[in-house]
This record gives sequence, C-alpha cells and structure tokens, in this order.
Amino acid sequence: MFIDSRSAFQDDPVSLDSGEWLFEAGGMGSVWQLDKGALRLDRNDREGQRFMQIVLPGDLMGLELLAAYPYAYSARAIVPCEARRRPLSGEAERRLALMEGLVQQQRRGQDLVALRTGTAQDRLKHLLLLLAPDDTPWAGEGATCALPTIKDMAAIIDTAPETVSRIFANLKRTQILDTRQRQSASFSLSRLREAEWPSGMTRSDGPQRLAGVTVE
Repeated sequence: MFIDSRSAFQDDPVSLDSGEWLFEAGGMGSVWQLDKGALRLDRNDREGQRFMQIVLPGDLMGLELLAAYPYAYSARAIVPCEARRRPLSGEAERRLALMEGLVQQQRRGQDLVALRTGTAQDRLKHLLLLLAPDDTPWAGEGATCALPTIKDMAAIIDTAPETVSRIFANLKRTQILDTRQRQSASFSLSRLREAEWPSGMTRSDGPQRLAGVTVE
C-alpha cells in the first residue's frame, strides 16, 4: 500500500523502508517534503517503471497538486527515508512552495545531467556523493551510508547492473571504498571526491588497469 493512501490525517513525519512507495502516479494526495534519505520518481509507460528524477533531503514532491493535477510520477524510497506533508493552507505558503520547487528543479536538473552523461564510473561517483548524509565526515574513516540496490543505481545512472557491480568491486580492491555491504558502504567523502577514476573500471581487469598493469 502507498503511504499517501493511509494515515491521511497524520501530520507527523512518516518513515519508509527501502523499496516502499510514498505515492502513485495518477493519484491525489498531499505535497510532501523529504527530511532524510532518498527517493526515485518514476514514470509509468508500456515498458514499466522508468526513472525520471532523484529526490534528496529538503526536496518537495507533488507540487503539481497545487494546479489540481494528479501526481505526475510515482515516488519510491531507494534507501530508508523520512518524509512529511508540507502544510500549504494559505496563498503565501503555496507561492513559497512553488518558488522552492523552481529552484529545486534547476538543481536536480543539473544533477540529472551529471548522473546521465560521462563515464559510468563518474556517474556512479556523483550518485554516491549525492547520497552521502550531510553529517558524513569529509576526511578520515567515513561513516556508513545507506545505498540503493544495484538495480536502482543502474537505473539512475543509466547503465547495466553488472557494470555497477564491477565498479564497486574495483573501488573496494583499490581501497577507495572502506567497506561495502549489500545496501551500504563506508567511505571518506574527500577521498572519493578527489580520487581520479581512470577509464577501465567497468572492466573485469579494472584493478590491474588502476595499478598501471597492462592485461593482455
């Protein structure tokens, strides 16, 4: 069941587990604001769910409701999340939300370009930096960050799940990532941001290429 279809009168933040839906395209409900975690917005087409945009803390969802349109996309948590309904009882609050949404759309548009262009390793690097919580240390041993499934990450950066798995394996072997579990990883943001990612990390011989070894 979609979160927005239950506890309709609850004002407190709601928690979503990874994979849980907040609302469905075509439905009516509330304007939401994400407090923690990350979601993906999907469009339904003949091929199924198609990724359209990532939602990060502070972002608003469902602003189309202010124009009496139903939800344009479905929203699903890709890591554990907290979201709350945004109160929009007056004209001033609606106008402010629309202004925030305009700035947000510009910011997420820039992120979408970075997530969909360039090499697969650079696209994944941008996604990992986006998903790191604000309190993640920038130096030294990194905190453990929740990650989406390999399938979700592949859909977001527009590549194959096998490519994402190979990049993670090479990052672990070259110690750019400290540890990685099924849906979490520990890394230093400064090390990840400043690391040079040469081409070839999507290949099975990525570690040798990173070390400057030619593999015949």
